[in-house]
Formats: sequence, C-alpha cells, structure tokens
Amino acid sequence: MNDSALLRTFLNEPAPPFIDRGEGIYLYTKNGEKLLDTTGGFTSHAILGWSQPSVLEAINEQAKKITHIDYKVFSDENREELATLLLSRAEHKLDRVYFAGGSGGEACEAAMKLSYQAHYDSGNKEKIWFISRKESYHGSSTDALAVSDRPNLSFYNPLFPKERAKIPEHNIYRDKRPEETLDDYARQSAKHLEDKILEIGPEKVCAFIGETIMGGLVGDVPPAPNYWKYVRAVCDRYNVHLILDEVLCGTGTTGKIYCIDWDGITPDFIFLGKTLGAGFMPLSAVVTCSAIEEKMRNGQGQVQHSTTHQGHSLSVAAALAVQKIIHDDSFLHDVQKKGEFLRNTLTNELGDHPFFADVRGRGLKNSLEYCCDDQHLFGLSLVNELRDKHSILISGKWHRVCFSPALTITMDELEYVLTTFINTFKEVAAGWNKKDKSTIKVKPFF
Repeated sequence: MNDSALLRTFLNEPAPPFIDRGEGIYLYTKNGEKLLDTTGGFTSHAILGWSQPSVLEAINEQAKKITHIDYKVFSDENREELATLLLSRAEHKLDRVYFAGGSGGEACEAAMKLSYQAHYDSGNKEKIWFISRKESYHGSSTDALAVSDRPNLSFYNPLFPKERAKIPEHNIYRDKRPEETLDDYARQSAKHLEDKILEIGPEKVCAFIGETIMGGLVGDVPPAPNYWKYVRAVCDRYNVHLILDEVLCGTGTTGKIYCIDWDGITPDFIFLGKTLGAGFMPLSAVVTCSAIEEKMRNGQGQVQHSTTHQGHSLSVAAALAVQKIIHDDSFLHDVQKKGEFLRNTLTNELGDHPFFADVRGRGLKNSLEYCCDDQHLFGLSLVNELRDKHSILISGKWHRVCFSPALTITMDELEYVLTTFINTFKEVAAGWNKKDKSTIKVKPFF
C-alpha cells in the first residue's frame, strides 16, 4: 500500500531511493551511496552530467531578470542567440529554429503540425497521413505515441488517429539477409517507404518520421550507408516531408551536432528535446527551413501552433549555456574519440564471447547486444551486479545494454566503467545456464 501522496510510475515496486545531489557523472543518494551513472540520468538527458558551473550561473542570472515571457508576444535575445548557435555547425541546409515546448513529444507533434500546415497552405489539404517505422519511439503524447511502436502501450490504440501507418524498422543487425549487400538492404528499406506511400496514395501522405539512428527500443542502430539518401529521394519524388527525431541522438551526442550530418542529407524537419537543455531545464525545438516558413507566410500568415511554455526563457538561458559547451570542435572530437574507444574495447574484449552479438552506435550513444537464453533477465542481472557490487548504473534490458554516459566522462572514468562491465559480463555469463533465474528481481533504478 502506498503511504505517499505521490502517484508513482511502478505501482507494485518499492519506492526508489531519494537523490541528495549530482556532481559530474555521479549521483549521491540520501542514504550515502555514490553511484557512477552511465545512463545519462536514465533517459539519456544528462549529457553534461550534473552541476556544470556555467549552466547553473546562467540559470541564476536569468532567474534574476525574468523566468518566462510569452513566445508569441515578446522577443528574447537568448532565443535568437540559441537559434543561431544551433545552426552554426550544422552540415545540413536547415535554417530556422522553432522552440516547441519542454519535451521531445511536444516537438514531435509540433513538427507534424508544421508539416501539415505547410502542405495545407500550399493547397495540399488531403495530405493527412504520417508514416513511421516499427520499433520506434517518438514520445508519450497521443499523436507522438501514434507514430511510435510500443506493444506494452497498445491498449491506447483506440485513442489514436487513423491516418497513421508503419513500415518495417531499418536494422542491419536483424533484417539484412546474408546474401544482401548493405546497399541492397538500404534500397530495400527505402522501397518499403515508397510502397507504403503508393498504397496510401501520394496525394494523401504528409510526412515520414524516423529516428536518425534507431533508438532506445532496439539500441542505437545506425543506418546502412546511403539509407537516408534513398529515403530523401523517395520523399522528394512524392512531395512527402522527411521529419527526423533527434531527441536522443542530437546536439553532439554522436560527435556531430546533428546525427543526420553523418549521413549527408537535409531533411525538412529535425526535432530536438532532452539533450537540448541537458536536464538542467526542459526545452524542445523543431529545426526547419525558410522554404517551409515561406509556405506558411504566404498561406495563413502565422504558425498555427503554440504552447504556454514554448521558448521558456529560463530554459533557453540554460540550453544556451549547455550548447556553448557542446558547440566546440575539440569537445565534439573528444566525443567521437571516446565513442570509438568504447566500441573498440567492447569488441576486442567480448567479441569472441558466445553471448556477444555486436556493439554499435555513434559517438557516445552506443549499445551492446547479447544473445543468450532469457535475454531480459541477463540484462537485469548485469544491472544488479554492477550496482550492488560496483556502484555503477547501467541500462540493461530486453536484448541490449545501452551506454549513454555524460559526454564529459573522462577517459579514466570510461576505462574504469568498461573494465568493470567486461569482467561482470563474463562472470554473470559463466554461470548463466545453471542459474536459478527466479531469484532475479527488478530493483529500484532499473
């Protein structure tokens, strides 16, 4: 029985521990534990860790001035500066930033609405269908969830709009046939989209929505080379917008400011969320282009979407301080270097292990997939062992362990995490086939 006034998420589990403070990549609980976090706050948002002095100072200084002024009615110099900064190292050709709200789900819906309005204002009012991929996740609000693929949330399906369709995931580790080349697979994946557009009718399809790399549900799977180029060509052929979700993989987490810049194409929209304010304050945005703006300018003459806290002044000040740290060539180079070290180390040390499937990712967004009996319980065992014996927090579940540490993790810290993880992986695997798995329990911090 819950004796707290708080409605918690996991109703049948004990209350999780209280956190006293965070410093760098460490969390300190009220009962005195010091925990090294490799999960970025469990939702990959804390990409700078905690207690960054320059960010805290920016929040404090802005709070002394004004915490929020309405996005529609007043201008904010920080919004202008942050928008300019977010475009300053982009390798794509998008040139407009629209601050959407606080969460990635809000940004997803904003991108969908901006896409539809641009078509509507161009006279294409029948373009109301959105296509997405299986094994994707774009947010928990109704329309964001409608273009996601979460079987455990399928009971919400009766609430979803009907004009939503899905094509197979793009995952070279699961779906590419041995006789296929990577290019064959990329073309076939793009053909799934084209076939679905033709099935629905091109005149009815508004946009295709996809995570730039397949995210948390499958574990940081980069696309095959040229996949996004082929998808871009399909979208161009049928006047369908391309919307990319970089809530998890944006703003430097892959070693480039935009993950899509690894793939060399320009989408119509990119939406950003949790990494933008890095957990210091909530903020989300949609990055688009002047051509989309012009269609709305010549149509209804305004963006027909808004939220109360879009471009929240205190959040923007925090995000500006965050992004000033990240928008640095040497910082981004270090992210790439540390990511390569992580992938190479795991492959070299575990590549011959019978439970090892692969390691993949970009920058410091990476996953190790394992193949064994009772995969999910194996992941939970790794979580429990690393926390209980080594005070290290990892995200291990389903079929993979995701590594999303703060981008500020040092090489010494990363080496310690990897050495400890590799030893733990081998120890747990050694007795796995004989282990009584009924003893494995989900613990707080899962």
